[in-house]
Parts: sequence; C-alpha cells; structure tokens
Amino acid sequence: MYNISLVTPTRKRLDGLKRMWHSALDTAKEPDKIELVLYIDHDDIETVNGYHELRNQDNIVVIISDPDKPKEIYTNLHNICCEASTADIFFQCVDDIVFRTDNWDEIVINKFNEFDDKIAYLFPDDCHWGSKFGTHGFFHKAWYNALGHISPPYFTVDWADNYINDIAKAVDRWIYLENVTIEHMHWTFGKMEFDETARDGHQRRRETNNEAIYKSFETINKMREDIQKLRECIDESK
Repeated sequence: MYNISLVTPTRKRLDGLKRMWHSALDTAKEPDKIELVLYIDHDDIETVNGYHELRNQDNIVVIISDPDKPKEIYTNLHNICCEASTADIFFQCVDDIVFRTDNWDEIVINKFNEFDDKIAYLFPDDCHWGSKFGTHGFFHKAWYNALGHISPPYFTVDWADNYINDIAKAVDRWIYLENVTIEHMHWTFGKMEFDETARDGHQRRRETNNEAIYKSFETINKMREDIQKLRECIDESK
C-alpha cells in the first residue's frame, strides 16, 4: 500500500520526468511508499520507450493513451491517473517540478491526520507564488471520492488550479505548507526552455478561452455542487 501517489501527465520531457521522480524519492522519508502514476500519449515515443529508465519501477503505474479514442482534455488527465492510484493521498503532479524538502511525505501525511474527514487542499511553496496560490497540491482520496474528480474536465491548459483553490477556500480547507518546497521550473519563470510541450500548451491557451469557461454558468454551477459535497463530508465527520 502506498502512502502518496504522484499523479502525473507527462509529454516529451523524459529528462524532466526523471528529475522530478528522483527528487521525490531522494527527499522522501519513505520512498518505497511513494507511487508514480504516469499518463503518456501513445505518440510520445521517447517517453513510452524511456520511462523504464526511471528508478523504483515497482512503484510506477503507466497509462498510455488509446490511439483509437479521441484525445482527452488536459485537465481530465489527473483524474484518469487518480483512478489508477492505490494510495490514500494524491499529489497533482507535473514533469517540470523538483522536490526540495526532506521528509516532505511525512509532513503531508501528518497534516492530513489533523482532519478526521481528510478534506483539505495542501499546497507547497513553489518558489514563485508561495502562500498566495497553489498551482499544484495534495488531496486525500476522500476529496476525490466525494467529487469524482480533482477538477472537472473543462479546461484545456489553465484555470483548473483556480477552480481547486476557490473550492478549497470556500470550505476553509485551503492550506499552505510553508515548510515544504516543491519548486515549479516553469518556462514563464525563466527556469526552463520554451520547449515543444510548452509550445503545445501555449497554442491551446490561444485557441481556447479557459477564463471564459471558468466564469461560465456551467462551471459556476459545478463549483457550487462541489463545495456542497465537500461541506457535507466535513459535517458528517463532526
């Protein structure tokens, strides 16, 4: 049984994926209880062939997209990974972050144990937004089971994190882990090159008005439903 799953869509960033996964293992108190769940596009031949180079293969679950099915919307990929996870806690992970804090897993588990209902969004210092915003964070499976998703499959690249932050704030479970640093090496921060994967994301950003989707009636209504479901979980545990 794994304690924490790093649910990770990845595309054409094998080196970044290795850096992320190995940094997580090297800094975890119990690396053998950390799971990696990967979603890889079938046409990403480098990663399909190269993920075997990652350490701790027994801890890795791999989902490869079906070439005969339509391409999944980006913000559903984390949900697909959650379905394949065997852990109690999920980290909404990506291939351009680096774990910097020793025993980060113990800190996360202890924080969740402060809540009988386990309903919380815990986000680390990403070395850019700090306490202001959680671009990537930790969820317990109780949150996922209540909603059926981390975020709804509406967004092609951005604004899923806004959705998550807002519903966590609404139920007063938006929690900054000031003693955990997981650095986001995003190209807009000048920490990596503007590579093919970044260009693909930027193209989707131009083609789809995700802000408008976020502010749409459908999304607002879904947010209200999710907030109510989380409040019910919290109330039931009292």
